Amino acid sequence: MADTAKPRHLAPEYGSQFRDEEVAAAYAHRPPYPPETFTILESLLGPRPRAVLELGAGTGDLTYGLAPLVDTLIAVEPSQPMLERGLRRVGAGSGHVEWLNIAAEDHDFRGPYAAVIAAESFHWLDWHRVMPRIATGLVRAGHLVLVERALAAPSPWDEELRALIRAYTTNRDYVPYDLVTELVTRKLLAVAGTAFTEAIEHRQHVDDYVESFHSRNGFSRARLSAAHAREFDDGLKTLVRRSCRDDTVRLTVRARVCWRRPGAPRPLGGHT
Repeated sequence: MADTAKPRHLAPEYGSQFRDEEVAAAYAHRPPYPPETFTILESLLGPRPRAVLELGAGTGDLTYGLAPLVDTLIAVEPSQPMLERGLRRVGAGSGHVEWLNIAAEDHDFRGPYAAVIAAESFHWLDWHRVMPRIATGLVRAGHLVLVERALAAPSPWDEELRALIRAYTTNRDYVPYDLVTELVTRKLLAVAGTAFTEAIEHRQHVDDYVESFHSRNGFSRARLSAAHAREFDDGLKTLVRRSCRDDTVRLTVRARVCWRRPGAPRPLGGHT
C-alpha cells in the first residue's frame, strides 16, 4: 500500500515558523509574482460574479493582484504577523476582501467559490482534511488552483548555496520535492492544466536577497542562533558577491499555475 503520509519536512512544527514575526518581516524581500500570473488566474475564474477563497494568503503577495479580478475574496491566513501585513498592503479600500485569521483546516468552505487558490502555501496544509472540503465548496466548473514562483534559470552560486542551506537550516528533515507530484501520487489531485508565465527579471540589493532567505522555512531568525544567522548571511554574501560586483542580484523569476478539481478522476495531463 502506498504511503499517504506527508513528507516529514512538511510537518506542522516546521510550518509553525511562518507565525514568527521575523519570518513575516522578511517576506517583503521575496520576488514578486510575474504580472502574467494574474492573466492566467483570471482565465480560470469563469463569469462574474466571482467569489474566490485564498488559502494561506500570507502577506498578500498574490492577494494584492488577485483582488481586482474578483467580486468577493476570502483571504485565510493563520499567522497574525502575516495577516497584519497583508491587511496594510491590500488596503482598507478593498472592501470586497475579507481576511480571516484562521487555519485553512478551520474554514467552513461553504462557498460557492469560482476557485480556491493557494500560492506557495498548500504544502503546509493537512491535505486529507482540506481536499474533500474544497471540492464541496467549488461551483460546478470551479478549480483548485496552485501557484508557485521559482527561478527560471540557476544562479552561478546555486551549488554552493545548497551546501550552505544544508549546513544551517533548522529543518533537518528537508528533502527536495514537488508539491503537485506529491498530491498526484497520493491520488488527491489530477491535474487538468499547467501554465508557466514568461520569466521576468527581478533586481535587488544583495542584502535584500540574503534577507529573503529568512522568510523561508528553516531560516526564521527566531529559531536560528544569532551566530548561525550571521554565519549564513556572511557566507551567502560572499558567494553572491563573486558574481555580483555591484551588489545587485539579478534573478529571472517565473510562476507555475496548476489547476483541477480535487479528487477528479481524470489522469494527469495539461499544457504549458
